Amino acid sequence: MTFDRKTHLKKLHKHRRKETIEKVEQAIQYLKTTKQPINFSRVAKQSNVGKSTLYSIPEVKERIVIFREKSFGKNYTQQIKKEQNKDVIHSLKRKIHSLEMENKELKNQIKYIYGQVFDSEDQN
Repeated sequence: MTFDRKTHLKKLHKHRRKETIEKVEQAIQYLKTTKQPINFSRVAKQSNVGKSTLYSIPEVKERIVIFREKSFGKNYTQQIKKEQNKDVIHSLKRKIHSLEMENKELKNQIKYIYGQVFDSEDQN
């Protein structure tokens, strides 16, 4: 009888995934009973599971999103997206302003250089 590493790893992966889901369920139940808001950060901290793990398991992700929307209201994700969009717009406006200032400075340098070129040609 030989040791089949692939089969062993598959079983181990299933076992760990099952344990992770159980930890997450326990964390959600605890947060519900203590009437704390349920979101990815709190569930991750309570269950000692990384946030990336919560996002990578589809059924866990869906469950947390549902509870999060119940906790914070239906428009929570839309509100977050609007805030992120406002931040992006503000950042782009700052970038545009800095590029406009740089462009203005470069145009002034070009004028100055053209002036020096024409002055040197007039002297010759």
